[in-house]
Amino acid sequence: MCWASTWWATPYARRTIPAFAGRKHEPRSTADRGGISVTTAELRIKTRLVVIDEEVRKTVLEVLERTPYYAGPETAAFEAELAAYCGVRRGVAANSGTSCLLLALLARGIGRGDEVILPSNTFVSVPECVLFAGATPIFTDVESDGNLSRAIVERHLSPRTRAVIPVHMFGHPVDMDPIIDLARERGLYVIEDAAHALGARYKGRRAGSLGHVGFFSFAGKSITVCGQAGMAVTNDAALADAMAGLRVHGWDQEVGNVWHVAERVGLNLRTSELHPAIGRVHLRRLDGWTETRASHATRYTARLSAGGAPVVLPTTRPDQEPGWLHYVIRAPRRDALRAFLRDEGIETGVHYPVPLHLQPAFQAFAPDPSAFPVTDAMAAEMLTLPSHPWMSDHDVDVVADAVLSFYRR
Repeated sequence: MCWASTWWATPYARRTIPAFAGRKHEPRSTADRGGISVTTAELRIKTRLVVIDEEVRKTVLEVLERTPYYAGPETAAFEAELAAYCGVRRGVAANSGTSCLLLALLARGIGRGDEVILPSNTFVSVPECVLFAGATPIFTDVESDGNLSRAIVERHLSPRTRAVIPVHMFGHPVDMDPIIDLARERGLYVIEDAAHALGARYKGRRAGSLGHVGFFSFAGKSITVCGQAGMAVTNDAALADAMAGLRVHGWDQEVGNVWHVAERVGLNLRTSELHPAIGRVHLRRLDGWTETRASHATRYTARLSAGGAPVVLPTTRPDQEPGWLHYVIRAPRRDALRAFLRDEGIETGVHYPVPLHLQPAFQAFAPDPSAFPVTDAMAAEMLTLPSHPWMSDHDVDVVADAVLSFYRR
């Protein structure tokens, strides 16, 4: 189980966040099942699974047997292939999706005195990058699908607004065209957080290709690189060049500059050659994996609907083709259901259990905690059911039937 999915249960969270006071603490790596300690490794159906096959092993060995170990042909090829997959001109690989977001902010000059609009229901790295860039995060509530909308963004505009970060939650694309129109009207920079949405489409266009720049994470997401890596994609060559220089200490290698001469202040945010090499293998399989996840989603929805479970199921708009990274329901008595499913050997997740506006690091930027009713309601009920390419239809049925069994007790 990932650390983020159980943070609310720690003593620190219960002391510092009133909304989560009184929740029973569950150990991070084990749960009690009739006196038996059940580790994550013993769960029969997991939220994530990666199968390392012969092609991946061969690829890893080939990379390890040659140099360079960074900034080499695998990175360049992965950048070109993912950019082509998304239908854009350039890709910029980095050591994480978080680094890609930071580079996107720095390359555009977002910093002190600027405000960046983002949803409170997202991963902690988004406001962290905004703050490290020197700007101010402006947290918003979300629509019932967990995403931003133009109307929400408009309510938070100010003369200091420079950028907006729509997050395609769970792989469901934001309704982007109205936000893009608003950005053109107000001169805003649009950074798509497509960490959940590689392979998803909006009106036929790939997620990540819709704003000025989009970025993906490969840490156990739609494709995995068996470690940390990310990539930004864009049609803006100047922006891509700036990001590429910033990720390597500010060196401008595009004009043949001598190494170790910085044109600007940068960082070391490069990825190794190993992770792009694995990413290239998995990118070739992505469409098939996305189809499998979509099939799981259809099966979950049909079985849970037919069984009459009192849960809110995910829906899609006609203009969406979700990536279905996560199949997320809204479940009454969510925590009890999670414990029940774990006792049945089924791992689940919560994305995300503590909204950003309630986290100690960001409370100063959200002075009115009552301004996020949808986000708060979702945080109390959201449950991510297992869905990955190596699950069978039988596995999906087992999970769905266990959910139904819980509510029939």
